[in-house]
Amino acid sequence: MTNAIYTAYVASDLFNAGYSCDGYPFIAEQYYVVIENAAGRRFRHEKTFNGTELLVCEETGDSCFPDIREEAKAKAERLAARVNAAFASGKDVDWTYWGEVDPVYGSDEFISQGIEAQRVFNEKAAA
Repeated sequence: MTNAIYTAYVASDLFNAGYSCDGYPFIAEQYYVVIENAAGRRFRHEKTFNGTELLVCEETGDSCFPDIREEAKAKAERLAARVNAAFASGKDVDWTYWGEVDPVYGSDEFISQGIEAQRVFNEKAAA
Protein backbone atom coordinates (compact mmCIF):
# COMPACT_ATOMS: atom_id res chain seq x y z
CA MET A 1 0.00 0.00 0.00
CA THR A 2 1.11 3.51 -0.68
CA ASN A 3 1.76 4.97 2.75
CA ALA A 4 2.14 8.63 1.78
CA ILE A 5 -1.61 9.07 1.36
CA TYR A 6 -2.64 7.83 4.82
CA THR A 7 -3.14 10.03 7.88
CA ALA A 8 -3.47 8.70 11.43
CA TYR A 9 -5.88 10.12 13.98
CA VAL A 10 -7.47 9.15 17.30
CA ALA A 11 -11.07 7.96 17.49
CA SER A 12 -13.14 6.56 20.32
CA ASP A 13 -16.03 4.23 21.04
CA LEU A 14 -17.92 3.20 24.14
CA PHE A 15 -17.37 -0.15 25.86
CA ASN A 16 -18.67 -2.04 28.87
CA ALA A 17 -15.95 -1.62 31.51
CA GLY A 18 -17.69 -3.86 34.02
CA TYR A 19 -20.59 -3.70 36.45
CA SER A 20 -21.13 -1.27 39.30
CA CYS A 21 -22.11 -2.34 42.80
CA ASP A 22 -25.81 -1.97 41.87
CA GLY A 23 -25.42 -4.43 38.99
CA TYR A 24 -25.68 -1.95 36.15
CA PRO A 25 -23.08 -1.91 33.38
CA PHE A 26 -20.51 0.88 33.55
CA ILE A 27 -20.08 2.26 30.04
CA ALA A 28 -16.81 4.05 29.39
CA GLU A 29 -14.82 5.52 26.52
CA GLN A 30 -12.09 3.61 24.68
CA TYR A 31 -9.57 5.23 22.32
CA TYR A 32 -7.83 3.78 19.27
CA VAL A 33 -5.93 4.92 16.18
CA VAL A 34 -7.30 4.92 12.65
CA ILE A 35 -5.46 5.62 9.41
CA GLU A 36 -7.39 7.00 6.49
CA ASN A 37 -6.61 7.97 2.93
CA ALA A 38 -8.14 10.69 0.74
CA ALA A 39 -10.53 8.20 -0.89
CA GLY A 40 -11.95 7.24 2.53
CA ARG A 41 -10.31 3.84 3.00
CA ARG A 42 -9.64 3.21 6.70
CA PHE A 43 -7.68 0.81 8.87
CA ARG A 44 -7.88 0.52 12.66
CA HIS A 45 -4.93 -0.37 14.90
CA GLU A 46 -5.56 -3.36 17.17
CA LYS A 47 -4.34 -1.57 20.32
CA THR A 48 -7.02 0.11 22.42
CA PHE A 49 -6.65 2.53 25.32
CA ASN A 50 -9.42 2.31 27.91
CA GLY A 51 -10.65 5.47 29.61
CA THR A 52 -11.20 3.62 32.87
CA GLU A 53 -10.23 0.45 34.66
CA LEU A 54 -12.10 -1.79 37.04
CA LEU A 55 -10.92 -1.48 40.63
CA VAL A 56 -12.45 -3.34 43.58
CA CYS A 57 -12.50 -1.84 47.05
CA GLU A 58 -10.75 -4.26 49.44
CA GLU A 59 -12.99 -3.28 52.36
CA THR A 60 -16.42 -3.36 50.71
CA GLY A 61 -15.87 -5.39 47.56
CA ASP A 62 -17.57 -2.65 45.55
CA SER A 63 -16.43 -1.88 42.02
CA CYS A 64 -15.19 1.55 41.08
CA PHE A 65 -14.09 2.98 37.77
CA PRO A 66 -11.56 5.86 37.93
CA ASP A 67 -11.62 8.34 35.06
CA ILE A 68 -8.33 7.96 33.16
CA ARG A 69 -9.56 9.26 29.81
CA GLU A 70 -6.93 11.99 29.54
CA GLU A 71 -4.12 9.48 30.04
CA ALA A 72 -5.68 6.97 27.62
CA LYS A 73 -6.26 9.60 24.94
CA ALA A 74 -2.69 10.88 25.33
CA LYS A 75 -1.35 7.36 24.74
CA ALA A 76 -3.47 7.00 21.60
CA GLU A 77 -2.32 10.42 20.39
CA ARG A 78 1.33 9.39 20.85
CA LEU A 79 0.71 6.29 18.73
CA ALA A 80 -1.01 8.38 16.03
CA ALA A 81 1.92 10.82 16.05
CA ARG A 82 4.42 7.97 15.64
CA VAL A 83 2.42 6.55 12.72
CA ASN A 84 2.19 9.97 11.04
CA ALA A 85 5.93 10.49 11.55
CA ALA A 86 6.63 7.11 9.92
CA PHE A 87 4.45 8.00 6.93
CA ALA A 88 6.07 11.44 6.64
CA SER A 89 9.54 9.89 6.55
CA GLY A 90 8.51 7.42 3.83
CA LYS A 91 8.40 4.40 6.13
CA ASP A 92 5.58 1.90 6.20
CA VAL A 93 3.66 0.52 9.17
CA ASP A 94 3.56 -3.11 10.22
CA TRP A 95 0.23 -4.05 8.64
CA THR A 96 -0.19 -7.09 10.91
CA TYR A 97 -1.47 -4.69 13.59
CA TRP A 98 -4.04 -3.02 11.35
CA GLY A 99 -7.45 -4.26 10.27
CA GLU A 100 -9.59 -2.69 7.58
CA VAL A 101 -12.82 -1.09 8.79
CA ASP A 102 -15.74 0.46 6.93
CA PRO A 103 -14.72 3.36 4.72
CA VAL A 104 -15.85 6.91 5.42
CA TYR A 105 -19.58 7.24 4.75
CA GLY A 106 -20.23 8.65 1.28
CA SER A 107 -16.55 8.58 0.27
CA ASP A 108 -15.22 7.29 -3.05
CA GLU A 109 -14.13 4.08 -1.30
CA PHE A 110 -17.58 3.69 0.31
CA ILE A 111 -19.19 3.91 -3.12
CA SER A 112 -16.67 1.68 -4.89
CA GLN A 113 -17.00 -1.06 -2.26
CA GLY A 114 -20.79 -0.95 -2.52
CA ILE A 115 -21.18 -0.72 1.26
CA GLU A 116 -24.71 0.71 1.12
CA ALA A 117 -25.85 -2.00 -1.30
CA GLN A 118 -24.33 -4.67 0.98
CA ARG A 119 -26.20 -3.28 3.99
CA VAL A 120 -29.53 -3.20 2.12
CA PHE A 121 -28.98 -6.79 0.93
CA ASN A 122 -28.11 -7.96 4.46
CA GLU A 123 -31.19 -6.24 5.92
CA LYS A 124 -33.46 -7.88 3.35
CA ALA A 125 -31.83 -11.29 3.87
CA ALA A 126 -32.28 -11.00 7.65
CA ALA A 127 -36.00 -10.18 7.35
